[in-house]
Amino acid sequence: MRLKEYTALFRELARRHVAIQHSPTECRFLRVTLSTDPIARRLDLEELYNSLRTKLKAGYFLVLQTYETDYEDNVSDNLKKEFHGAIMVMGKVKTGDFDQLEEVLDRTEEIGEELMGTVLHTFRTDFTPPVKFMTAKDITAEKIGPVGDNHYGTRFNFSFQETANAALKHKPDKYLN
Repeated sequence: MRLKEYTALFRELARRHVAIQHSPTECRFLRVTLSTDPIARRLDLEELYNSLRTKLKAGYFLVLQTYETDYEDNVSDNLKKEFHGAIMVMGKVKTGDFDQLEEVLDRTEEIGEELMGTVLHTFRTDFTPPVKFMTAKDITAEKIGPVGDNHYGTRFNFSFQETANAALKHKPDKYLN
């Protein structure tokens, strides 16, 4: 899975989910980039913060964090690529309204579970190579906020694997003599 496919999967879920309904005119899907380099660790929130200020529409929205990748080799012909990604489902809370805060946190958890359930289903039923593998144990959730103008929500961290035999295959034709 490359970044475009990863983004397209979650953008489509944001478009189709009844509580989010992202569209070109109703912005409710955003991306953030996280570099996990220990020296140059950087979180790029430009799209998120610009959208929070200018184009994000009222209601719940989905924030997709880019993934990081590990490779595994059990010293055989079974190479694997493990992805670690995250989504954040968020909604705005009126400052000081703690009942609404609980409501938003509960609802964002529920929406996130629905989204992750669809991802699990998709990976379990789509056998197009490279086949992806994920279990419920590969998902964690935590409450987040406030972000921006009093947005709160639930962050889902997840990992999944796919075969990496083709990705890591030596390709002599990609090199000059």
